[in-house]
Amino acid sequence: MFIACGLNHKTAPLEVREKIALTDNTKHSVLDDLMRMPSVHEAAILSTCNRTEFYCHTNQPEAIIPWIAEQQQLPPSAITPYFYVHPGQNGIRHALRVGSGLDSMMLGEPQILGQLKQAYQSACDAGAVKKNLRQVFEYVFSASKRIRNLSGIGNNPVSIAFAAVQLLSQVYKSFQSLNVLIIGSGEMSSLIANYLQKQGVTRFMVASRSIEKAQLLATALDGDPLTINDISQHIAKADVVISATACPLPFISKHMVEQAITTREHAPMFFLDLAVPRDIESDVKEIEHVHLYNIDDLKQMTEKGMNERRTAALHAEQLVSYELENYIRWHRSLKANEIICSYRTQMQDLAQLELERAHCQLNVGKDQKEVLSEFAARLVNKLTHNPSVGLRQAAQDNRQDLLDLAQYLYKTNHKVETNETIT
Repeated sequence: MFIACGLNHKTAPLEVREKIALTDNTKHSVLDDLMRMPSVHEAAILSTCNRTEFYCHTNQPEAIIPWIAEQQQLPPSAITPYFYVHPGQNGIRHALRVGSGLDSMMLGEPQILGQLKQAYQSACDAGAVKKNLRQVFEYVFSASKRIRNLSGIGNNPVSIAFAAVQLLSQVYKSFQSLNVLIIGSGEMSSLIANYLQKQGVTRFMVASRSIEKAQLLATALDGDPLTINDISQHIAKADVVISATACPLPFISKHMVEQAITTREHAPMFFLDLAVPRDIESDVKEIEHVHLYNIDDLKQMTEKGMNERRTAALHAEQLVSYELENYIRWHRSLKANEIICSYRTQMQDLAQLELERAHCQLNVGKDQKEVLSEFAARLVNKLTHNPSVGLRQAAQDNRQDLLDLAQYLYKTNHKVETNETIT
Protein backbone atom coordinates (compact mmCIF):
# COMPACT_ATOMS: atom_id res chain seq x y z
CA MET A 1 0.00 0.00 0.00
CA PHE A 2 1.19 3.52 -0.80
CA ILE A 3 1.08 5.98 2.08
CA ALA A 4 2.05 9.62 2.56
CA CYS A 5 2.57 10.59 6.17
CA GLY A 6 4.23 13.44 8.04
CA LEU A 7 3.61 16.88 9.48
CA ASN A 8 3.67 20.38 8.05
CA HIS A 9 3.09 24.05 8.85
CA LYS A 10 -0.67 23.45 9.02
CA THR A 11 -0.58 20.59 11.52
CA ALA A 12 2.45 21.32 13.71
CA PRO A 13 4.03 24.41 15.31
CA LEU A 14 7.63 25.31 14.58
CA GLU A 15 8.95 23.80 17.82
CA VAL A 16 7.55 20.40 16.75
CA ARG A 17 8.59 20.67 13.09
CA GLU A 18 12.18 21.46 14.00
CA LYS A 19 12.42 18.28 16.10
CA ILE A 20 11.47 16.17 13.08
CA ALA A 21 13.27 18.17 10.38
CA LEU A 22 16.11 16.33 8.66
CA THR A 23 19.29 17.76 7.16
CA ASP A 24 20.64 16.52 3.83
CA ASN A 25 23.18 14.41 5.70
CA THR A 26 20.72 12.82 8.14
CA LYS A 27 18.10 12.13 5.45
CA HIS A 28 20.32 9.47 3.87
CA SER A 29 20.87 7.57 7.12
CA VAL A 30 17.21 7.85 8.13
CA LEU A 31 16.13 6.55 4.73
CA ASP A 32 18.52 3.62 5.08
CA ASP A 33 17.08 2.82 8.52
CA LEU A 34 13.53 3.12 7.21
CA MET A 35 14.26 0.64 4.43
CA ARG A 36 15.52 -1.86 7.01
CA MET A 37 11.98 -2.18 8.41
CA PRO A 38 10.58 -5.53 7.17
CA SER A 39 7.21 -3.94 6.40
CA VAL A 40 8.64 -1.09 4.27
CA HIS A 41 9.40 -2.07 0.68
CA GLU A 42 10.01 1.36 -0.87
CA ALA A 43 10.43 4.85 0.58
CA ALA A 44 11.31 8.51 -0.06
CA ILE A 45 11.70 11.39 2.39
CA LEU A 46 10.83 15.05 1.81
CA SER A 47 12.08 17.50 4.44
CA THR A 48 11.82 21.30 4.04
CA CYS A 49 11.41 24.18 6.48
CA ASN A 50 7.63 23.74 6.33
CA ARG A 51 7.19 19.96 6.16
CA THR A 52 8.74 16.56 6.78
CA GLU A 53 6.99 13.76 4.93
CA PHE A 54 7.58 10.06 4.36
CA TYR A 55 6.29 8.39 1.20
CA CYS A 56 6.30 4.62 1.54
CA HIS A 57 5.08 1.40 0.02
CA THR A 58 4.29 -0.66 3.12
CA ASN A 59 1.89 -3.26 4.45
CA GLN A 60 2.04 -1.80 8.00
CA PRO A 61 1.37 1.95 7.82
CA GLU A 62 0.60 2.06 11.55
CA ALA A 63 4.26 1.25 12.30
CA ILE A 64 5.68 4.38 10.67
CA ILE A 65 4.90 7.01 13.33
CA PRO A 66 6.28 4.97 16.28
CA TRP A 67 9.39 4.33 14.20
CA ILE A 68 9.84 8.07 13.51
CA ALA A 69 9.44 8.86 17.22
CA GLU A 70 12.10 6.28 18.07
CA GLN A 71 14.43 7.68 15.41
CA GLN A 72 14.15 11.19 16.84
CA GLN A 73 14.30 9.88 20.42
CA LEU A 74 10.86 11.24 21.26
CA PRO A 75 7.85 9.62 22.93
CA PRO A 76 5.18 8.80 20.30
CA SER A 77 2.70 10.99 22.19
CA ALA A 78 4.92 14.01 21.48
CA ILE A 79 4.39 13.81 17.72
CA THR A 80 1.29 11.67 17.08
CA PRO A 81 -1.22 14.58 17.44
CA TYR A 82 0.58 16.49 14.69
CA PHE A 83 1.10 13.66 12.19
CA TYR A 84 -1.20 12.75 9.32
CA VAL A 85 -1.27 9.40 7.54
CA HIS A 86 -2.86 9.30 4.07
CA PRO A 87 -3.13 5.74 2.70
CA GLY A 88 -3.83 4.63 -0.87
CA GLN A 89 -5.81 7.07 -2.99
CA ASN A 90 -5.76 9.72 -0.23
CA GLY A 91 -1.97 9.51 -0.29
CA ILE A 92 -1.92 10.09 -4.06
CA ARG A 93 -4.25 13.07 -3.64
CA HIS A 94 -1.99 14.51 -0.94
CA ALA A 95 1.11 14.12 -3.15
CA LEU A 96 -0.70 15.87 -6.03
CA ARG A 97 -1.66 18.77 -3.74
CA VAL A 98 1.90 19.06 -2.46
CA GLY A 99 3.43 18.95 -5.95
CA SER A 100 1.05 21.57 -7.37
CA GLY A 101 1.61 24.02 -4.49
CA LEU A 102 -1.88 23.72 -3.00
CA ASP A 103 -0.51 22.56 0.36
CA SER A 104 2.26 25.19 0.60
CA MET A 105 2.47 28.04 3.10
CA MET A 106 2.75 30.39 0.11
CA LEU A 107 -0.11 29.16 -2.05
CA GLY A 108 1.08 28.02 -5.46
CA GLU A 109 4.81 28.46 -4.82
CA PRO A 110 6.86 26.55 -7.43
CA GLN A 111 9.86 25.45 -5.33
CA ILE A 112 8.07 22.53 -3.67
CA LEU A 113 7.79 20.53 -6.92
CA GLY A 114 11.56 20.78 -7.38
CA GLN A 115 12.10 19.73 -3.77
CA LEU A 116 9.80 16.75 -4.27
CA LYS A 117 11.73 15.74 -7.39
CA GLN A 118 15.00 16.04 -5.47
CA ALA A 119 13.64 13.83 -2.67
CA TYR A 120 12.60 11.24 -5.25
CA GLN A 121 15.98 11.32 -6.97
CA SER A 122 17.80 10.91 -3.64
CA ALA A 123 15.64 7.88 -2.86
CA CYS A 124 16.35 6.44 -6.33
CA ASP A 125 20.08 6.92 -5.80
CA ALA A 126 19.79 5.09 -2.48
CA GLY A 127 17.97 2.16 -4.11
CA ALA A 128 14.82 2.85 -2.08
CA VAL A 129 12.51 3.33 -5.10
CA LYS A 130 11.24 0.43 -7.16
CA LYS A 131 8.20 -0.11 -9.36
CA ASN A 132 5.40 1.12 -7.08
CA LEU A 133 6.86 4.44 -5.94
CA ARG A 134 8.26 5.08 -9.40
CA GLN A 135 4.76 4.84 -10.86
CA VAL A 136 3.37 7.18 -8.20
CA PHE A 137 6.05 9.85 -8.38
CA GLU A 138 6.38 9.95 -12.15
CA TYR A 139 2.63 10.43 -12.44
CA VAL A 140 2.57 13.07 -9.66
CA PHE A 141 5.33 15.07 -11.38
CA SER A 142 3.60 15.19 -14.77
CA ALA A 143 0.14 15.74 -13.26
CA SER A 144 1.36 18.53 -10.93
CA LYS A 145 2.82 20.35 -13.91
CA ARG A 146 -0.49 20.05 -15.76
CA ILE A 147 -2.42 21.29 -12.72
CA ARG A 148 -0.17 24.34 -12.33
CA ASN A 149 -0.31 25.21 -16.03
CA LEU A 150 -4.06 24.73 -16.45
CA SER A 151 -5.10 26.45 -13.21
CA GLY A 152 -2.56 29.29 -13.36
CA ILE A 153 -2.03 28.96 -9.62
CA GLY A 154 1.58 30.14 -9.84
CA ASN A 155 1.12 32.91 -12.41
CA ASN A 156 0.46 35.91 -10.18
CA PRO A 157 3.05 37.65 -7.94
CA VAL A 158 2.62 37.07 -4.20
CA SER A 159 6.10 38.09 -3.00
CA ILE A 160 7.82 41.47 -3.19
CA ALA A 161 10.72 40.01 -5.18
CA PHE A 162 8.43 38.23 -7.63
CA ALA A 163 6.32 41.36 -8.08
CA ALA A 164 9.46 43.44 -8.73
CA VAL A 165 10.58 41.05 -11.46
CA GLN A 166 7.10 41.10 -13.00
CA LEU A 167 7.22 44.90 -13.23
CA LEU A 168 10.75 44.81 -14.58
CA SER A 169 9.76 42.33 -17.29
CA GLN A 170 7.26 44.89 -18.61
CA VAL A 171 10.18 47.17 -19.47
CA TYR A 172 12.94 44.70 -20.37
CA LYS A 173 12.40 41.44 -22.25
CA SER A 174 15.81 40.06 -21.29
CA PHE A 175 17.65 40.51 -17.99
CA GLN A 176 21.07 39.16 -18.96
CA SER A 177 22.47 42.47 -20.24
CA LEU A 178 21.05 44.71 -17.49
CA ASN A 179 23.17 46.83 -15.17
CA VAL A 180 21.55 46.92 -11.73
CA LEU A 181 22.34 49.42 -8.99
CA ILE A 182 21.32 48.26 -5.50
CA ILE A 183 21.20 51.07 -2.92
CA GLY A 184 21.14 49.73 0.63
CA SER A 185 22.46 46.41 1.89
CA GLY A 186 19.55 45.30 4.08
CA GLU A 187 17.34 42.21 3.86
CA MET A 188 14.92 43.59 1.25
CA SER A 189 17.70 44.72 -1.09
CA SER A 190 19.50 41.40 -0.73
CA LEU A 191 16.31 39.42 -1.37
CA ILE A 192 15.48 41.20 -4.61
CA ALA A 193 19.11 41.21 -5.78
CA ASN A 194 19.37 37.45 -5.25
CA TYR A 195 16.09 36.93 -7.09
CA LEU A 196 17.33 39.04 -10.03
CA GLN A 197 20.54 37.05 -10.08
CA LYS A 198 18.51 33.85 -10.44
CA GLN A 199 16.67 35.48 -13.35
CA GLY A 200 19.94 35.99 -15.21
CA VAL A 201 21.27 39.40 -14.09
CA THR A 202 25.08 39.29 -13.81
CA ARG A 203 26.13 42.95 -13.46
CA PHE A 204 25.53 44.64 -10.12
CA MET A 205 26.67 47.77 -8.34
CA VAL A 206 25.96 47.98 -4.59
CA ALA A 207 25.92 51.31 -2.75
CA SER A 208 25.66 51.70 1.01
CA ARG A 209 26.55 54.28 3.68
CA SER A 210 29.29 51.85 4.74
CA ILE A 211 31.68 50.59 2.09
CA GLU A 212 32.18 47.45 4.22
CA LYS A 213 28.45 46.61 4.05
CA ALA A 214 28.40 47.37 0.35
CA GLN A 215 31.39 45.08 -0.11
CA LEU A 216 29.62 42.14 1.60
CA LEU A 217 26.58 42.20 -0.69
CA ALA A 218 28.67 43.07 -3.76
CA THR A 219 30.89 40.07 -3.13
CA ALA A 220 27.86 37.77 -2.92
CA LEU A 221 26.60 39.17 -6.23
CA ASP A 222 30.03 39.33 -7.87
CA GLY A 223 29.44 43.08 -8.26
CA ASP A 224 31.13 46.41 -7.53
CA PRO A 225 30.83 48.18 -4.14
CA LEU A 226 30.08 51.93 -3.94
CA THR A 227 29.36 54.48 -1.26
CA ILE A 228 26.23 56.66 -1.19
CA ASN A 229 28.36 59.59 -2.37
CA ASP A 230 29.29 57.65 -5.53
CA ILE A 231 25.67 57.29 -6.72
CA SER A 232 25.50 60.49 -8.77
CA GLN A 233 28.63 59.45 -10.70
CA HIS A 234 27.43 55.93 -11.51
CA ILE A 235 23.65 56.17 -11.79
CA ALA A 236 23.75 56.78 -15.55
CA LYS A 237 25.36 53.35 -15.98
CA ALA A 238 22.35 51.65 -14.35
CA ASP A 239 19.38 50.30 -16.28
CA VAL A 240 17.71 49.37 -13.00
CA VAL A 241 17.94 51.18 -9.65
CA ILE A 242 16.55 49.51 -6.53
CA SER A 243 16.74 51.55 -3.35
CA ALA A 244 15.89 50.55 0.22
CA THR A 245 17.62 52.68 2.83
CA ALA A 246 16.69 54.30 6.13
CA CYS A 247 17.48 57.80 4.90
CA PRO A 248 14.90 60.33 6.22
CA LEU A 249 14.84 62.38 2.98
CA PRO A 250 14.92 61.56 -0.74
CA PHE A 251 18.47 61.62 -2.10
CA ILE A 252 17.73 60.72 -5.73
CA SER A 253 16.32 63.88 -7.24
CA LYS A 254 14.50 64.59 -10.47
CA HIS A 255 17.46 66.66 -11.64
CA MET A 256 19.90 63.77 -11.01
CA VAL A 257 17.75 61.38 -13.05
CA GLU A 258 17.28 63.89 -15.88
CA GLN A 259 21.04 64.18 -16.18
CA ALA A 260 21.37 60.41 -16.19
CA ILE A 261 18.75 60.00 -18.94
CA THR A 262 20.54 62.60 -21.07
CA THR A 263 23.86 60.81 -20.58
CA ARG A 264 22.18 57.54 -21.56
CA GLU A 265 20.73 59.13 -24.71
CA HIS A 266 17.23 58.45 -23.39
CA ALA A 267 17.67 54.71 -22.94
CA PRO A 268 14.93 53.64 -20.46
CA MET A 269 15.54 53.41 -16.72
CA PHE A 270 13.62 51.43 -14.12
CA PHE A 271 13.46 52.68 -10.51
CA LEU A 272 12.09 50.69 -7.58
CA ASP A 273 11.84 52.64 -4.32
CA LEU A 274 11.30 50.25 -1.40
CA ALA A 275 12.12 52.78 1.32
CA VAL A 276 9.76 54.39 3.81
CA PRO A 277 10.30 57.39 3.81
CA ARG A 278 11.02 57.31 0.10
CA ASP A 279 14.56 57.54 -1.31
CA ILE A 280 13.49 58.83 -4.74
CA GLU A 281 11.57 62.02 -5.40
CA SER A 282 8.08 61.15 -6.63
CA ASP A 283 8.20 63.57 -9.60
CA VAL A 284 10.93 61.41 -11.14
CA LYS A 285 8.11 59.43 -12.75
CA GLU A 286 7.26 62.49 -14.86
CA ILE A 287 10.50 62.06 -16.81
CA GLU A 288 10.10 60.43 -20.21
CA HIS A 289 11.60 56.93 -20.52
CA VAL A 290 11.66 56.56 -16.70
CA HIS A 291 9.56 53.96 -14.85
CA LEU A 292 9.20 54.50 -11.10
CA TYR A 293 7.45 52.18 -8.65
CA ASN A 294 7.28 52.18 -4.85
CA ILE A 295 6.53 49.71 -2.06
CA ASP A 296 2.77 50.36 -2.23
CA ASP A 297 2.74 49.44 -5.92
CA LEU A 298 4.34 46.10 -5.07
CA LYS A 299 1.99 45.45 -2.15
CA GLN A 300 -0.99 46.14 -4.38
CA MET A 301 0.36 43.63 -6.88
CA THR A 302 0.98 40.95 -4.24
CA GLU A 303 -2.50 41.36 -2.71
CA LYS A 304 -4.11 41.12 -6.12
CA GLY A 305 -1.88 38.16 -6.93
CA MET A 306 -2.87 36.30 -3.78
CA ASN A 307 -6.58 36.83 -4.48
CA GLU A 308 -6.10 35.53 -8.01
CA ARG A 309 -4.17 32.53 -6.70
CA ARG A 310 -6.99 31.70 -4.29
CA THR A 311 -9.39 31.70 -7.23
CA ALA A 312 -6.97 29.58 -9.26
CA ALA A 313 -6.67 27.19 -6.31
CA LEU A 314 -10.37 26.29 -6.60
CA HIS A 315 -9.76 25.22 -10.18
CA ALA A 316 -6.58 23.42 -9.15
CA GLU A 317 -8.48 21.37 -6.54
CA GLN A 318 -10.87 20.21 -9.26
CA LEU A 319 -7.92 19.27 -11.43
CA VAL A 320 -6.42 17.27 -8.54
CA SER A 321 -9.61 15.22 -8.35
CA TYR A 322 -9.53 14.69 -12.12
CA GLU A 323 -5.87 13.65 -12.05
CA LEU A 324 -6.53 11.27 -9.15
CA GLU A 325 -9.30 9.54 -11.09
CA ASN A 326 -7.05 9.40 -14.12
CA TYR A 327 -4.29 7.80 -12.03
CA ILE A 328 -6.71 5.20 -10.65
CA ARG A 329 -7.83 4.26 -14.17
CA TRP A 330 -4.23 4.16 -15.39
CA HIS A 331 -3.13 2.02 -12.45
CA ARG A 332 -5.98 -0.43 -13.03
CA SER A 333 -4.98 -0.70 -16.68
CA LEU A 334 -1.45 -1.61 -15.59
CA LYS A 335 -2.84 -4.52 -13.56
CA ALA A 336 -4.88 -5.62 -16.56
CA ASN A 337 -1.77 -5.48 -18.74
CA GLU A 338 0.05 -7.80 -16.33
CA ILE A 339 -2.80 -10.33 -16.52
CA ILE A 340 -2.99 -10.02 -20.31
CA CYS A 341 0.77 -10.54 -20.71
CA SER A 342 0.73 -13.56 -18.41
CA TYR A 343 -2.29 -15.08 -20.20
CA ARG A 344 -0.78 -14.42 -23.62
CA THR A 345 2.48 -16.11 -22.58
CA GLN A 346 0.58 -19.19 -21.42
CA MET A 347 -1.35 -19.35 -24.70
CA GLN A 348 1.82 -18.93 -26.74
CA ASP A 349 3.47 -21.77 -24.82
CA LEU A 350 0.49 -24.05 -25.48
CA ALA A 351 0.45 -23.11 -29.17
CA GLN A 352 4.19 -23.70 -29.46
CA LEU A 353 3.87 -27.20 -27.98
CA GLU A 354 1.10 -28.14 -30.39
CA LEU A 355 2.99 -26.60 -33.30
CA GLU A 356 6.07 -28.69 -32.50
CA ARG A 357 3.89 -31.80 -32.25
CA ALA A 358 2.36 -31.06 -35.68
CA HIS A 359 5.83 -30.54 -37.19
CA CYS A 360 6.92 -33.94 -35.90
CA GLN A 361 3.89 -35.61 -37.46
CA LEU A 362 4.49 -33.90 -40.79
CA ASN A 363 8.15 -34.94 -40.71
CA VAL A 364 7.19 -38.61 -40.42
CA GLY A 365 4.90 -38.33 -43.45
CA LYS A 366 1.41 -37.94 -41.99
CA ASP A 367 -1.26 -36.39 -44.21
CA GLN A 368 -1.13 -32.57 -44.02
CA LYS A 369 -4.92 -32.06 -43.79
CA GLU A 370 -5.18 -34.65 -41.03
CA VAL A 371 -2.29 -33.06 -39.10
CA LEU A 372 -3.72 -29.52 -39.44
CA SER A 373 -7.19 -30.67 -38.42
CA GLU A 374 -5.82 -32.44 -35.36
CA PHE A 375 -3.62 -29.43 -34.56
CA ALA A 376 -6.64 -27.08 -34.62
CA ALA A 377 -8.79 -29.41 -32.46
CA ARG A 378 -6.07 -30.00 -29.86
CA LEU A 379 -5.22 -26.28 -29.69
CA VAL A 380 -8.86 -25.29 -29.18
CA ASN A 381 -9.24 -27.93 -26.45
CA LYS A 382 -6.14 -26.75 -24.60
CA LEU A 383 -6.96 -23.06 -24.91
CA THR A 384 -10.49 -23.56 -23.57
CA HIS A 385 -9.74 -26.19 -20.90
CA ASN A 386 -8.97 -23.94 -17.91
CA PRO A 387 -11.70 -21.36 -18.68
CA SER A 388 -14.22 -24.22 -19.12
CA VAL A 389 -13.33 -25.77 -15.76
CA GLY A 390 -13.56 -22.35 -14.10
CA LEU A 391 -16.90 -21.49 -15.64
CA ARG A 392 -18.46 -24.84 -14.66
CA GLN A 393 -17.30 -24.27 -11.09
CA ALA A 394 -18.67 -20.70 -11.17
CA ALA A 395 -22.06 -22.03 -12.27
CA GLN A 396 -22.06 -24.64 -9.48
CA ASP A 397 -21.16 -21.92 -6.96
CA ASN A 398 -23.91 -19.61 -8.25
CA ARG A 399 -21.34 -16.94 -9.26
CA GLN A 400 -23.45 -15.00 -11.73
CA ASP A 401 -20.89 -12.18 -11.65
CA LEU A 402 -18.17 -14.44 -13.06
CA LEU A 403 -20.48 -15.82 -15.72
CA ASP A 404 -21.47 -12.28 -16.77
CA LEU A 405 -17.78 -11.33 -16.88
CA ALA A 406 -17.00 -14.34 -19.07
CA GLN A 407 -19.81 -13.40 -21.41
CA TYR A 408 -18.44 -9.82 -21.56
CA LEU A 409 -14.87 -11.00 -22.24
CA TYR A 410 -15.73 -13.70 -24.77
CA LYS A 411 -18.45 -11.62 -26.52
CA THR A 412 -20.91 -14.53 -26.48
CA ASN A 413 -24.62 -14.05 -27.11
CA HIS A 414 -25.95 -16.81 -24.88
CA LYS A 415 -27.07 -15.51 -21.46
CA VAL A 416 -26.45 -17.99 -18.65
CA GLU A 417 -28.54 -17.78 -15.48
CA THR A 418 -27.39 -19.69 -12.40
CA ASN A 419 -30.63 -19.32 -10.44
CA GLU A 420 -32.90 -21.24 -12.82
CA THR A 421 -35.57 -23.41 -11.13
CA ILE A 422 -34.86 -27.12 -11.35
CA THR A 423 -37.92 -29.11 -12.49
